[in-house]
Amino acid sequence: MKGLVLCAGRGTRLQPSTYTRPKCMLPVNGELIIVSIIKKLAAAGIRDIGIVVNPSQGEIREMIGDGKRWDVSVTYLLQNEAKGLAHAVQSAEDFMEDSPFVLMLGDNLYEGELEPLIESLQADKSAASILLQQVKDPRQFGVAAIEGGQITGLEEKPREPKSDLAIVGVYALTSAIWPAIKRLAPSARGEYELTDAIQMLISDGGQVTYSIAAAPFFDIGTHERWLAANRYKMEHDPLNLAAPAGMDPSVRWIPPVKIDPSARVTNSTVGPYVYIGPDSVVEDSLLSNSILTDRVRLSRIHAEDSIFGSQVQLQEQEIQEQPARHILGDRASVTRMSAGAEEDTK
Repeated sequence: MKGLVLCAGRGTRLQPSTYTRPKCMLPVNGELIIVSIIKKLAAAGIRDIGIVVNPSQGEIREMIGDGKRWDVSVTYLLQNEAKGLAHAVQSAEDFMEDSPFVLMLGDNLYEGELEPLIESLQADKSAASILLQQVKDPRQFGVAAIEGGQITGLEEKPREPKSDLAIVGVYALTSAIWPAIKRLAPSARGEYELTDAIQMLISDGGQVTYSIAAAPFFDIGTHERWLAANRYKMEHDPLNLAAPAGMDPSVRWIPPVKIDPSARVTNSTVGPYVYIGPDSVVEDSLLSNSILTDRVRLSRIHAEDSIFGSQVQLQEQEIQEQPARHILGDRASVTRMSAGAEEDTK
Protein backbone atom coordinates (compact mmCIF):
# COMPACT_ATOMS: atom_id res chain seq x y z
CA MET A 1 0.00 0.00 0.00
CA LYS A 2 1.36 3.38 -1.05
CA GLY A 3 0.21 6.93 -0.34
CA LEU A 4 -0.56 9.85 -2.63
CA VAL A 5 -1.07 13.51 -1.64
CA LEU A 6 -2.38 16.08 -4.13
CA CYS A 7 -0.79 19.49 -3.54
CA ALA A 8 -0.74 21.09 -7.00
CA GLY A 9 -3.87 23.25 -6.54
CA ARG A 10 -3.60 27.04 -6.71
CA GLY A 11 -5.78 27.86 -3.70
CA THR A 12 -7.55 30.83 -5.25
CA ARG A 13 -10.25 30.98 -2.56
CA LEU A 14 -7.54 31.36 0.09
CA GLN A 15 -5.86 34.36 -1.47
CA PRO A 16 -4.05 36.47 -0.36
CA SER A 17 -2.73 33.76 1.99
CA THR A 18 -1.83 31.51 -0.96
CA TYR A 19 -0.24 34.11 -3.23
CA THR A 20 3.20 33.02 -2.06
CA ARG A 21 2.64 29.56 -0.54
CA PRO A 22 0.67 26.41 -1.47
CA LYS A 23 -2.44 25.49 0.54
CA CYS A 24 -0.73 22.41 1.93
CA MET A 25 1.90 24.67 3.55
CA LEU A 26 -0.59 26.52 5.75
CA PRO A 27 -0.21 25.89 9.50
CA VAL A 28 -3.01 24.44 11.62
CA ASN A 29 -2.22 24.47 15.35
CA GLY A 30 1.37 25.20 14.36
CA GLU A 31 1.77 22.20 12.05
CA LEU A 32 1.73 22.42 8.24
CA ILE A 33 -1.19 20.59 6.64
CA ILE A 34 1.16 18.49 4.50
CA VAL A 35 3.08 17.38 7.60
CA SER A 36 -0.16 16.33 9.33
CA ILE A 37 -1.11 14.27 6.26
CA ILE A 38 2.29 12.58 6.06
CA LYS A 39 2.04 11.66 9.76
CA LYS A 40 -1.48 10.29 9.18
CA LEU A 41 -0.27 8.05 6.35
CA ALA A 42 2.76 6.92 8.35
CA ALA A 43 0.53 6.03 11.33
CA ALA A 44 -1.40 3.69 9.00
CA GLY A 45 1.81 1.89 8.08
CA ILE A 46 2.26 3.60 4.70
CA ARG A 47 5.93 4.35 4.05
CA ASP A 48 6.10 5.08 0.29
CA ILE A 49 4.39 8.41 -0.47
CA GLY A 50 4.04 10.41 -3.67
CA ILE A 51 3.32 14.15 -3.55
CA VAL A 52 1.84 15.76 -6.69
CA VAL A 53 3.09 19.32 -7.15
CA ASN A 54 3.00 21.96 -9.87
CA PRO A 55 6.17 23.53 -11.39
CA SER A 56 6.04 26.58 -9.08
CA GLN A 57 6.02 24.68 -5.77
CA GLY A 58 9.70 24.14 -5.04
CA GLU A 59 9.10 25.16 -1.40
CA ILE A 60 7.24 21.90 -0.73
CA ARG A 61 10.29 19.87 -1.77
CA GLU A 62 12.54 22.15 0.30
CA MET A 63 10.40 21.78 3.42
CA ILE A 64 9.51 18.08 3.24
CA GLY A 65 12.67 16.76 1.63
CA ASP A 66 12.89 12.99 1.31
CA GLY A 67 10.52 12.37 4.25
CA LYS A 68 13.04 10.51 6.40
CA ARG A 69 12.29 12.58 9.50
CA TRP A 70 8.81 10.93 9.53
CA ASP A 71 10.22 7.50 8.62
CA VAL A 72 8.75 7.60 5.11
CA SER A 73 10.10 7.89 1.57
CA VAL A 74 8.72 10.81 -0.46
CA THR A 75 8.69 10.99 -4.27
CA TYR A 76 7.65 14.24 -6.03
CA LEU A 77 5.36 13.95 -9.05
CA LEU A 78 4.73 16.82 -11.46
CA GLN A 79 1.33 18.01 -12.70
CA ASN A 80 2.13 20.63 -15.35
CA GLU A 81 -1.46 21.83 -15.85
CA ALA A 82 -4.42 22.08 -13.47
CA LYS A 83 -6.99 19.85 -15.15
CA GLY A 84 -8.80 18.36 -12.17
CA LEU A 85 -8.30 15.72 -9.47
CA ALA A 86 -8.31 12.75 -11.85
CA HIS A 87 -5.64 14.41 -13.99
CA ALA A 88 -3.54 14.99 -10.85
CA VAL A 89 -3.95 11.35 -9.82
CA GLN A 90 -2.89 10.21 -13.29
CA SER A 91 0.45 11.94 -12.69
CA ALA A 92 1.20 9.13 -10.21
CA GLU A 93 0.49 6.09 -12.43
CA ASP A 94 4.13 5.20 -13.04
CA PHE A 95 4.97 5.73 -9.36
CA MET A 96 2.12 3.49 -8.16
CA GLU A 97 2.68 0.71 -10.70
CA ASP A 98 0.14 -1.98 -9.67
CA SER A 99 0.05 -1.08 -5.97
CA PRO A 100 -3.15 -0.08 -4.20
CA PHE A 101 -2.87 3.34 -2.60
CA VAL A 102 -4.48 5.81 -0.21
CA LEU A 103 -5.20 9.17 -1.77
CA MET A 104 -5.47 12.32 0.37
CA LEU A 105 -6.09 15.89 -0.75
CA GLY A 106 -3.42 18.35 0.33
CA ASP A 107 -5.87 20.92 1.70
CA ASN A 108 -7.92 18.46 3.78
CA LEU A 109 -7.52 17.29 7.35
CA TYR A 110 -9.24 14.11 8.55
CA GLU A 111 -9.09 13.38 12.26
CA GLY A 112 -10.06 9.70 12.05
CA GLU A 113 -7.94 6.62 11.38
CA LEU A 114 -7.25 5.36 7.87
CA GLU A 115 -7.11 1.66 8.77
CA PRO A 116 -10.90 0.96 8.42
CA LEU A 117 -10.87 2.35 4.88
CA ILE A 118 -7.82 0.29 3.94
CA GLU A 119 -9.28 -2.86 5.53
CA SER A 120 -12.56 -2.34 3.64
CA LEU A 121 -10.67 -2.24 0.33
CA GLN A 122 -8.69 -5.37 1.11
CA ALA A 123 -11.42 -7.46 2.78
CA ASP A 124 -14.04 -6.88 0.07
CA LYS A 125 -11.56 -7.04 -2.82
CA SER A 126 -13.04 -3.79 -4.08
CA ALA A 127 -11.86 -1.65 -6.95
CA ALA A 128 -12.07 1.38 -4.66
CA SER A 129 -13.21 2.43 -1.21
CA ILE A 130 -14.25 5.97 -0.32
CA LEU A 131 -14.90 7.89 2.85
CA LEU A 132 -18.25 9.67 3.24
CA GLN A 133 -19.60 12.11 5.81
CA GLN A 134 -22.94 13.81 6.31
CA VAL A 135 -22.73 17.56 5.61
CA LYS A 136 -25.16 20.47 5.77
CA ASP A 137 -24.58 21.68 2.22
CA PRO A 138 -23.52 18.79 -0.05
CA ARG A 139 -23.60 21.04 -3.12
CA GLN A 140 -20.01 22.03 -2.30
CA PHE A 141 -18.72 18.45 -2.52
CA GLY A 142 -18.81 15.24 -4.49
CA VAL A 143 -21.96 13.41 -3.36
CA ALA A 144 -22.76 9.69 -3.12
CA ALA A 145 -26.21 8.14 -3.59
CA ILE A 146 -26.70 4.98 -1.50
CA GLU A 147 -29.31 2.26 -1.93
CA GLY A 148 -29.39 -1.01 0.00
CA GLY A 149 -25.95 -0.41 1.44
CA GLN A 150 -24.42 0.03 -2.02
CA ILE A 151 -23.17 3.14 -3.81
CA THR A 152 -25.40 3.62 -6.84
CA GLY A 153 -24.05 6.90 -8.09
CA LEU A 154 -21.54 9.69 -7.57
CA GLU A 155 -21.83 13.30 -8.69
CA GLU A 156 -19.43 16.23 -8.35
CA LYS A 157 -20.93 19.38 -6.74
CA PRO A 158 -24.52 18.75 -7.90
CA ARG A 159 -27.08 21.53 -7.90
CA GLU A 160 -29.69 19.10 -6.55
CA PRO A 161 -27.87 16.52 -4.38
CA LYS A 162 -29.40 13.05 -4.07
CA SER A 163 -28.11 12.69 -0.50
CA ASP A 164 -26.26 14.58 2.21
CA LEU A 165 -23.30 12.19 2.05
CA ALA A 166 -20.26 14.09 0.84
CA ILE A 167 -17.09 12.45 -0.36
CA VAL A 168 -14.37 13.25 2.16
CA GLY A 169 -10.97 13.84 0.58
CA VAL A 170 -9.68 10.36 1.49
CA TYR A 171 -9.80 7.42 -0.94
CA ALA A 172 -8.37 3.90 -1.12
CA LEU A 173 -7.85 2.97 -4.78
CA THR A 174 -6.50 0.06 -6.82
CA SER A 175 -4.94 -0.12 -10.27
CA ALA A 176 -8.49 -0.40 -11.69
CA ILE A 177 -8.61 3.39 -11.53
CA TRP A 178 -6.01 3.90 -14.30
CA PRO A 179 -8.04 2.69 -17.33
CA ALA A 180 -11.09 4.53 -15.95
CA ILE A 181 -9.19 7.83 -15.80
CA LYS A 182 -7.91 7.36 -19.33
CA ARG A 183 -11.49 7.05 -20.60
CA LEU A 184 -12.64 10.31 -19.01
CA ALA A 185 -13.85 13.36 -20.89
CA PRO A 186 -13.76 16.82 -19.29
CA SER A 187 -16.76 17.66 -17.13
CA ALA A 188 -18.97 20.72 -17.50
CA ARG A 189 -16.39 22.49 -15.31
CA GLY A 190 -13.70 21.64 -17.88
CA GLU A 191 -11.92 19.28 -15.49
CA TYR A 192 -11.24 15.55 -15.32
CA GLU A 193 -13.27 14.55 -12.25
CA LEU A 194 -12.17 11.76 -9.94
CA THR A 195 -15.82 11.15 -9.03
CA ASP A 196 -16.52 10.42 -12.72
CA ALA A 197 -13.71 7.87 -12.81
CA ILE A 198 -15.02 6.10 -9.69
CA GLN A 199 -18.55 6.23 -11.12
CA MET A 200 -17.16 4.51 -14.21
CA LEU A 201 -15.88 1.68 -12.01
CA ILE A 202 -19.39 1.27 -10.60
CA SER A 203 -21.02 1.39 -14.04
CA ASP A 204 -18.60 -1.27 -15.29
CA GLY A 205 -19.68 -3.61 -12.48
CA GLY A 206 -16.76 -3.03 -10.15
CA GLN A 207 -17.32 -2.94 -6.41
CA VAL A 208 -16.84 0.40 -4.68
CA THR A 209 -17.23 0.24 -0.93
CA TYR A 210 -17.54 3.08 1.54
CA SER A 211 -17.19 4.02 5.19
CA ILE A 212 -19.16 6.71 7.00
CA ALA A 213 -16.71 8.98 8.82
CA ALA A 214 -17.61 9.87 12.39
CA ALA A 215 -14.40 11.80 13.05
CA PRO A 216 -14.18 15.49 12.07
CA PHE A 217 -13.08 16.38 8.56
CA PHE A 218 -11.91 19.82 7.43
CA ASP A 219 -11.78 20.99 3.83
CA ILE A 220 -9.52 24.01 4.25
CA GLY A 221 -10.67 25.88 1.17
CA THR A 222 -11.51 29.23 2.77
CA HIS A 223 -10.17 31.37 5.59
CA GLU A 224 -13.24 30.56 7.69
CA ARG A 225 -12.60 26.82 7.32
CA TRP A 226 -8.92 27.32 8.09
CA LEU A 227 -9.80 29.08 11.34
CA ALA A 228 -12.38 26.38 12.17
CA ALA A 229 -9.78 23.63 11.69
CA ASN A 230 -7.32 25.59 13.82
CA ARG A 231 -9.88 25.97 16.62
CA TYR A 232 -10.62 22.24 16.65
CA LYS A 233 -6.97 21.18 16.62
CA MET A 234 -6.06 23.70 19.32
CA GLU A 235 -8.93 22.62 21.55
CA HIS A 236 -7.93 18.94 21.29
CA ASP A 237 -4.23 19.49 21.95
CA PRO A 238 -3.72 19.20 25.73
CA LEU A 239 -0.53 21.26 25.55
CA ASN A 240 -2.62 24.30 24.59
CA LEU A 241 -4.97 24.22 27.57
CA ALA A 242 -2.59 25.83 30.04
CA ALA A 243 -0.92 29.23 29.84
CA PRO A 244 2.53 29.04 28.18
CA ALA A 245 5.29 28.66 30.75
CA GLY A 246 8.00 31.25 31.19
CA MET A 247 6.22 34.04 29.37
CA ASP A 248 6.10 37.73 30.22
CA PRO A 249 3.84 38.35 33.28
CA SER A 250 2.33 41.37 31.53
CA VAL A 251 0.44 38.99 29.23
CA ARG A 252 -2.99 37.56 30.01
CA TRP A 253 -3.48 34.16 28.39
CA ILE A 254 -6.94 32.71 27.68
CA PRO A 255 -6.45 29.06 26.62
CA PRO A 256 -6.35 27.35 24.28
CA VAL A 257 -3.33 29.18 22.95
CA LYS A 258 -0.10 28.08 21.28
CA ILE A 259 3.00 30.21 20.99
CA ASP A 260 6.28 29.26 19.37
CA PRO A 261 9.22 29.49 21.83
CA SER A 262 10.93 32.02 19.56
CA ALA A 263 7.98 34.44 19.64
CA ARG A 264 7.79 37.41 22.03
CA VAL A 265 4.56 38.76 23.53
CA THR A 266 4.29 41.70 25.95
CA ASN A 267 1.51 43.69 27.60
CA SER A 268 -1.27 41.88 25.71
CA THR A 269 -4.32 39.66 26.11
CA VAL A 270 -4.09 36.56 23.93
CA GLY A 271 -6.80 33.93 23.38
CA PRO A 272 -8.76 31.91 23.10
CA TYR A 273 -7.78 30.04 19.92
CA VAL A 274 -4.69 32.00 19.02
CA TYR A 275 -1.59 30.53 17.39
CA ILE A 276 1.54 32.72 17.34
CA GLY A 277 4.22 31.38 15.02
CA PRO A 278 8.03 31.52 15.01
CA ASP A 279 9.89 34.81 15.48
CA SER A 280 6.67 36.82 15.86
CA VAL A 281 6.35 39.89 18.09
CA VAL A 282 3.08 41.04 19.69
CA GLU A 283 2.96 44.23 21.76
CA ASP A 284 0.08 46.00 23.52
CA SER A 285 -2.57 43.97 21.67
CA LEU A 286 -5.79 42.00 22.11
CA LEU A 287 -6.05 38.84 20.02
CA SER A 288 -8.65 36.05 19.76
CA ASN A 289 -9.39 33.29 17.24
CA SER A 290 -6.41 34.23 15.06
CA ILE A 291 -3.40 32.71 13.31
CA LEU A 292 -0.02 34.45 13.13
CA THR A 293 1.99 32.29 10.74
CA ASP A 294 5.61 33.41 11.28
CA ARG A 295 7.68 36.59 11.71
CA VAL A 296 4.53 38.63 12.29
CA ARG A 297 4.83 41.94 14.13
CA LEU A 298 1.70 43.46 15.72
CA SER A 299 1.54 46.59 17.81
CA ARG A 300 -1.62 48.00 19.46
CA ILE A 301 -3.89 45.65 17.50
CA HIS A 302 -7.35 44.47 18.58
CA ALA A 303 -8.11 41.52 16.28
CA GLU A 304 -10.35 38.47 16.10
CA ASP A 305 -11.12 35.94 13.35
CA SER A 306 -7.88 37.09 11.71
CA ILE A 307 -5.02 35.55 9.74
CA PHE A 308 -1.61 37.17 9.41
CA GLY A 309 0.78 35.84 6.77
CA SER A 310 4.54 35.56 7.00
CA GLN A 311 6.42 38.80 7.82
CA VAL A 312 3.25 40.86 8.20
CA GLN A 313 3.67 44.16 10.05
CA LEU A 314 0.58 45.89 11.42
CA GLN A 315 0.72 48.87 13.73
CA GLU A 316 -1.96 51.21 15.10
CA GLN A 317 -1.36 54.52 16.83
CA GLU A 318 -3.74 53.42 19.56
CA ILE A 319 -5.64 50.23 20.25
CA GLN A 320 -9.25 50.19 19.08
CA GLU A 321 -12.16 49.43 21.42
CA GLN A 322 -13.89 47.07 18.95
CA PRO A 323 -12.04 44.11 17.40
CA ALA A 324 -11.30 44.08 13.68
CA ARG A 325 -10.90 41.17 11.26
CA HIS A 326 -7.66 41.14 9.27
CA ILE A 327 -6.73 38.80 6.41
CA LEU A 328 -3.23 39.82 5.36
CA GLY A 329 -0.97 37.95 2.94
CA ASP A 330 2.76 37.45 3.30
CA ARG A 331 4.90 40.58 3.72
CA ALA A 332 1.96 42.98 4.02
CA SER A 333 2.83 46.14 5.97
CA VAL A 334 0.22 48.55 7.36
CA THR A 335 0.77 51.48 9.70
CA ARG A 336 -2.30 53.46 10.76
CA MET A 337 -1.74 56.70 12.58
CA SER A 338 -4.17 58.79 14.62
CA ALA A 339 -7.16 60.57 13.05
CA GLY A 340 -6.07 63.06 10.39
CA ALA A 341 -2.61 61.53 10.05
CA GLU A 342 -1.32 59.66 7.00
CA GLU A 343 -1.78 55.89 6.68
CA ASP A 344 1.13 53.90 5.23
CA THR A 345 0.23 50.62 3.49
CA LYS A 346 2.57 48.32 1.57
